[in-house]
Amino acid sequence: MSKILMALSLGMAAAFAVDPAVAGETETSPVAAASTASPNDSKTSDLARPNANHNLLGELAGTWNYLLKISMGPNKPPVETNGVVVRQPIMGGRYFLADFDVEMLPGADGKLEKANFKGKSIEGYDNVKEKFISIWIDNASTGPTIFEGSYDPASRTFTYTGETEPKPGQKTKVREVIKVIDSNHYNLEWYEEHGGHEIKTIEITYTRSPAPSHL
Repeated sequence: MSKILMALSLGMAAAFAVDPAVAGETETSPVAAASTASPNDSKTSDLARPNANHNLLGELAGTWNYLLKISMGPNKPPVETNGVVVRQPIMGGRYFLADFDVEMLPGADGKLEKANFKGKSIEGYDNVKEKFISIWIDNASTGPTIFEGSYDPASRTFTYTGETEPKPGQKTKVREVIKVIDSNHYNLEWYEEHGGHEIKTIEITYTRSPAPSHL
């Protein structure tokens, strides 16, 4: 996610050029090795079928309202905005498509302005690699970002890692942590590496949108 993220990466590099704070999170182990609740059957006939790992992603299907907090640099208050994301299964539950819609984002002066930012992610679990995967595209770039990740069942946390390149040769290592709180809430934290230090630049709190009532 969250991922307004590619559009903001360039600004984050400048904001954190001085006095970066180091984030303390550590990587998690692959779900296939860590969880008996998320088996990966190595039989060739089963490699194309969705399994318990895909079901974990399916728990996040639905419509979500979110509050997005964007860090503007050291000793500066974050800028807050909100939006809606819709997650739905595709390809028989092998993948999950998420549609992001953000109307307002901070401009060069740090104040919110109309952005009409839209993005899509396709998330899944690769039975061959035994890793979660995520592919992100948006209307602010022409290059996709590809992530690989793992799941920690003890904390109900997905951890994805990847690399962004908002400008030619300007590559930034990133880490996305998604923690499921319960069936109606989950949080996302986005970290970027600047000057050899990992910095948290974005927090998103998701709340499931209530189903419409039928009178």
